[in-house]
Amino acid sequence: MLALYVDAPFAVCRTFTAGWYRPSATFLTPSAAYGLVLNLAGIESRLREEDPAHPGSVPATLTRGGLPAVRIALGVPVERRVRGQLAEVPEADRYPRVATVYQQLHNYPVGDSKAKGATEKPSVLGMQRAKGNKYNITPVRREVLVGLRAVIAVDGNADLEARVRRGLAGELSPGRYGLPFLGDNAFLPDRIDPLDAPPPAHWYERVAADAAIRPRATRLTVWIDRADMSRTVSNLYAPAGTSSERIPSAAWIDIPPPAPE
Repeated sequence: MLALYVDAPFAVCRTFTAGWYRPSATFLTPSAAYGLVLNLAGIESRLREEDPAHPGSVPATLTRGGLPAVRIALGVPVERRVRGQLAEVPEADRYPRVATVYQQLHNYPVGDSKAKGATEKPSVLGMQRAKGNKYNITPVRREVLVGLRAVIAVDGNADLEARVRRGLAGELSPGRYGLPFLGDNAFLPDRIDPLDAPPPAHWYERVAADAAIRPRATRLTVWIDRADMSRTVSNLYAPAGTSSERIPSAAWIDIPPPAPE
C-alpha cells in the first residue's frame, strides 16, 4: 500500500459545469485523486479526438480504456508537515473551505444577429451599438477549495504504486506529462509526499442510503464518463468523526468501479 500526503493552497473538484455557476465538491473526489495518481505515474488517461480509437461520436476528449485498476481511500490528516516537522492541525482548520471567485464571461453574437452588425469579428457598427463595451457580459461564479490537505491511500496494484514512487523521485523516462494539478492547471500543490504508512486521519466513508445523517456528508464523484454522463458514478461520503491510522473498509473505493449488473 502507498499513502500520499497532499497539501495545496487551492484546488477544485467540479461536480458539474454550467455557464454561470461552477460549483466544487467540498473535498478531493476519488476521481480527481485517481487522475492525480495516474499523472504521478506518467500514465496518460486522456483519449484525444485525433486518436484512432476515439469513436468520434462526441467532440470531446474521452477517457482512455485499459487504465490500471486500483482501490483508493481518502482522508483528512490531523497533522501537517511544516519544514519537515509534523504539527497538529486544530480541528476547526482541518477541512478545506469553499470560496467563490467571480469573473466576467462575455461572448459575441453570431448567426442571425450578424444582420444587426454583430459578427464573430467585431465590426465598427457592432461596436457602436455596444457603445464601446463587450456585447454580452455575464457575471459567473466559480467555487474553489482553499487550504486542501488530504491523504490518498492507494492499494491493490503494486506496479502502479511503484510507478508513483518512481515518478515522485523523478526516475520515470520520459517522465509524466505536465505538472500535477488539482482540478485546474493553475492550482498546483505545495507538496506531495509518499508515506510509509497512513497517518492519523478522518477517513471518508461511504454512507448507506438508510444511514443516519452524518456531519459533512457530501457527494463525491468516483468515475466520470465523458461520453455518456448518465454513466458517471458518484456516491455519498462522510468523514469519520474520530481520526485513526487504520483505514476502515467503508473508505476503500474500487476504481474503475465495477460495471453495473
